[in-house]
Amino acid sequence: MAHYFSEAQIDAFKECFFFHAKKGYVSNEGELSIIIRSLNFCITKDEVHKYFSKASSDGRIDFASFLNIMHSHSQVENKQRELKAALVAQDRERKGHLNAAELRHILTNIGEKLSNKEVDSLFSEAGVHSNGHVNISSFVEIIMTPQADY
Repeated sequence: MAHYFSEAQIDAFKECFFFHAKKGYVSNEGELSIIIRSLNFCITKDEVHKYFSKASSDGRIDFASFLNIMHSHSQVENKQRELKAALVAQDRERKGHLNAAELRHILTNIGEKLSNKEVDSLFSEAGVHSNGHVNISSFVEIIMTPQADY
């Protein structure tokens, strides 16, 4: 599974896995869920149960099996598509854009709330003017593009 992830991703997975799996393996669904969630993936209890049952023949999941799980789950989860769908649902006029003030309200008051400073940073990065309109597709594309880590 190593060829599905970058070296940096594998390093992050390994660090998180061994931080939580002190014995070198995961021995229950709770540990697996914590590790996956710690890596910023959203996973349901049913998905955790399915992955754990499939990957652990002896009640343990080693790092190689964990990489297989992460590959499987990354094929299911598409944060960019999900974020776009959530914002499109707020577009009452179905024109593909939101008022910047409305988007600020959503980002600072719903779900994982962002601070005004964080929203200002996102808007600045995406070239959004606080009194303008935000093209949903462009905004999602810009904020979901990974930053260079060099």
